[in-house]
Order: sequence, then structure tokens, then C-alpha cells
Amino acid sequence: MNKTPYISAFIFSSLFAIGANAQNTAKPAPAQDANKPQTTSSTAVKQDTSKRNAVTEEVEIVRSYKPILADAVKIRRSPNLNETKPFNPQVKYNLIDKKLDLNSGLRELEAQKLAKEIAAQRQNNYAKLGFGNLGTGLAQLNIATGQDPALQAGFNFNHLSMNGKENQQKISKQSLSGYGRSIGDNLVMEGKLGYDRLGTYFYGTDPLASFSNADPQKQRFNYFNAEGLLFNRVDADDESSFTYAAKAKGYIFNNAFKAKENSVIISGGLGQDLNKFHLGANASVDLTTSKDSAYSFNNNLFKLNPYIKIQTEVLKLTGGINYVNEFGSNQRIHIFPAVSLDFMLIKNYLTIFGSLGGDIQKNTLKNLTDENPYLNQNVGLKNTVEKINISGGIRGTFAPNVGYKAMVSYKTLGDLSYFVTDSTQRNKFNVDYMLGNTNVIGFTGELNINFSEAFNLDSKIDVKQYDNSRENYAWLRPGFTLQSTASFKIVDKVKIFGDLLFQGETKAKIFDIPSNYPNPTFTTKTIKAFADISVGANYQHNKQLGVFFRVNNILANDYERLPYYNNYGINIFGGVSYGF
Repeated sequence: MNKTPYISAFIFSSLFAIGANAQNTAKPAPAQDANKPQTTSSTAVKQDTSKRNAVTEEVEIVRSYKPILADAVKIRRSPNLNETKPFNPQVKYNLIDKKLDLNSGLRELEAQKLAKEIAAQRQNNYAKLGFGNLGTGLAQLNIATGQDPALQAGFNFNHLSMNGKENQQKISKQSLSGYGRSIGDNLVMEGKLGYDRLGTYFYGTDPLASFSNADPQKQRFNYFNAEGLLFNRVDADDESSFTYAAKAKGYIFNNAFKAKENSVIISGGLGQDLNKFHLGANASVDLTTSKDSAYSFNNNLFKLNPYIKIQTEVLKLTGGINYVNEFGSNQRIHIFPAVSLDFMLIKNYLTIFGSLGGDIQKNTLKNLTDENPYLNQNVGLKNTVEKINISGGIRGTFAPNVGYKAMVSYKTLGDLSYFVTDSTQRNKFNVDYMLGNTNVIGFTGELNINFSEAFNLDSKIDVKQYDNSRENYAWLRPGFTLQSTASFKIVDKVKIFGDLLFQGETKAKIFDIPSNYPNPTFTTKTIKAFADISVGANYQHNKQLGVFFRVNNILANDYERLPYYNNYGINIFGGVSYGF
């Protein structure tokens, strides 16, 4: 038999009875009034017994607080109240020198170092090959040394050939050149050797059949040239630096007939900075001999240009003289002013400039044939005197990538050269010179936009007005020209470009009787204005391989620059390029 439930009930009943008895004992009944008679009844006893059995009162036991300290914090000695000696403890401080960072203000940002990048391997060499209609052949080769900043050298080759629709309308150009450059700590030296060849024919014809040209003569030009340059390096911030430079240049030129020309030019300059001032002088000796079947002409020049320059952050003023001595076949001495001014009104945005000067423009066989390759034999040579040249204008930028320039000028020229057709061979030109002074008023405007490879635009406009009391026109000199070139990168690997040339109307003098005859006669031929537009595109497949395409004279305009010499018409060609 399990006795556990009976034992538990007994213990619970005993505890309940003890608790009830303790409550009755803790709070005694109030005392009876002695004067009041005591009465006892059965009803009262019964009620008292009932109350004693029920727990209906809350008992609160309150006693006074008595603090007790643990033995560990007790002071075992009593203080001496009569002792008045102050107690000064020995305290030592260890101060830490530490900067207090205030987070309430803005701190200077610390630049994070970039990871070291591996330099890109550049292509030093380049080759280009193309073909097109009109028998067009194009070849180009450029070879250069590596990226050594102290030593540079290279070789260049170019070839272009083309055939037109006229009889023997051919042109062939070749160019070979080599160069070298050494950059030292204090000295820079440069050198160049070159050879240029141009082959063509006197293919000029008259649509009105005023002359015949069944068998055009062949013309060829050879040009050998060499150049050397030496100058010292200075610190741009050094206000007391001394600078010097020397240059030597020479060439040998000849054609398919008997014309020959050789020239040697030696020039140099010295300069000394004195704080805001700069004293200097430039000098040159030009020795040129031109020969043909009928003459030998020595055309020599000595030039000296001492000057003083004042330069500040906003002002640059240069004053000096230009002394020119012509000796050889001609004997003349000239002294011209040499003054220039640059004043910056708004930094990087607007600068006013001007100049006053004069010089001798040397006319040589090389310069004249560069402008007109269809010259006759034994052309006359004479230097043009720029008696006065006044110019001024503004330049600056509209925006960081947009530059501009506007200039007006006034010149007085003596012996201004011009081309005139030969009276017996009208497909050849002689050189003549305007008598008296020729006044030229001009305006030049330039606009340059450069947004890296994305977009580039270079435009130039020239307006000139010639006035000569002896001549009706400035023969074969246009009064208006516009040149513009632009390129646009449409996608990452494709770039398109275009060129525009517009030339205004000109007048040509056609001699019927030569000018050296007593009563020369001539007619005036109008060379119409023309526009020549060319477009093209380049596709760069990768860093090495590319493809190009170009269309010259896309409007197929049939125009002349020189009388009786038509242009080549529309020309389409393309090819490949390779970098290595």
C-alpha cells in the first residue's frame, strides 16, 4: 500500500495550522474597558472562533535600521582631532603628447596612391599602302627608335603617284628623310637629311585650241637638303639665364633642264635674362647661287636683329631693329623696325597683340617652283621688299578646348612677284614683278576646336585686297581663301574626316606679245572660284592593323588654279595601315 499521499496531507495540514496560530498570536485582542460590564454569550464566542480560523489581515513588521560594516572596511584607529598639519600627497603626472582630432571640421583629404601601371607598349614604326582610280598609288613608311627621351632617331619614306584624264597629266612625288636628336642635361642637338623628288609634265591645254600641246615635255625636280641645330637648355624659372642657339642649313636643287640652285644658311642667337628684361640678338648669313642656261645669280643676305624684351605675367613688349644687307648680284641695305606687343586682358581668354616691322622676302627657284611647278627656263629672280608690315588683333579661347584668332594687317610691298604665261609656250609660266609699291590690306581669322580624339576642327580664312597703281589686278593671287579640316570619332574604332578648300576668283595675265618687247600686249583670263571637298574614314581593327578610305574632290568640280591646267577630278582610293 502506498503511504505517500497520506504523509503529504498530514504535513500540509500541520503547516496550515501553525501559520494560522502564528497570526493570532502576533496581534493580541484589544483590552476590555474595566468600567464596562463584561458579557459573554454563545454567539460572540462563535464569531471569535470563526475569525480566528480565517486569514484576513496583513501583518507588517517594522524595525529601526542598524548599519553594519564588514571587517574589511573598518578603520581600526580613531582620528586625532587635534592634529592640524595639512597632508599633501606626492603626485606625479605622465603627460602624453597627442594631437587632438576635432571631428567637427573638414579635414584635408589624403590622396591614395595609385597602383603602379605598366607602361603601354607604343608602336614606333608605321607602314601604309593604298591604291585607287586615276592610277593612284600611295606608300608610306615611318621607322623610329624606342621611347628613350634622351636619344631619338628615325626614317621616313613617302610616295604618291596619279594620272589624270588629260594627255600626260601625271604627277609622281617621293620623299626620303632621316633625323636624329640628342637631349643632354645642358645641350640639345638635332640633325636632318632629306631628299625630295617631283616628276610631272607640262600637260596644259586650251579648250578653245589657242595653242596645241600634242607632246608635253617632262619636268623633274630634285631637292637635297641637310639641317643641323644646337641650343642650350635653361630653367624656365631662372630669371638670369643665358641662352644661345646655332643652326646650319643647306640644299641643292635642280630640274630636268639646266636650272640649278644651291644655298647655305648659317644663323644663331644669344639672349640674357635680367629679371623682367631680356636682351638678345639674332643674326644670319644666307648665301644662295641660282643658275640657268642664260644666267648665274648670286643672291646673298646678311641679317642682324638686336632687341630688348620686357615680359611680365600680362605684358610682353619687344623692341629692336632688323638690319638687312643684300649683297652679291644686288647691293642694297635696309633698316626696318621690329616691334611687337602682347597684352593679356583676360587670362587664357583674351589677348591683344600687334606688331610693326619689315623684311626682305627672298625669291628663289626652289620657292617659286614649290608654288608653280610649270615654270619656264631662265625665269627672272628679284627679291621682294616688305617695306612696312603693321598687324594687330586678338586671340584667346572661348572655352578650354576652343581657340580663336582674328587679325588685320597692312603691308607695303616693293617688287611683288606674280606668274604670267609665256607668249610662245602658253603652258609654261614666267615670273614678273609689279612696278612701284603694292599695298595689301588683309584679314585673317582662325578657329580651333580640339576635344581629344572625339572631335577636331581647324579653320582659317584669309581676305586680301591688293592695290597697285601700275597693275589692274594682283595676278593669280586670290582675294579670298577658306581652308578647313575636321575629324570626328563616331565609335571606338572608326573615325571620319573631311577637308574643305574654297578659293575666290582670280585673274591671269596672258601675254600675246612678250613683256620684254617695246609694246607688249596681253589679255585677261578669269579663273573661276572653286570649292574642293574631300572626305574619308579610318577603321582601326586593333593596335596594329587599320583600314582607310578617302575621296578627293567629292563634288567632281572641274576647276583650274593656273590657266590651262585642269585639276585631276574625283579621286577615290583606299588601303591598309600597319603599326609595328
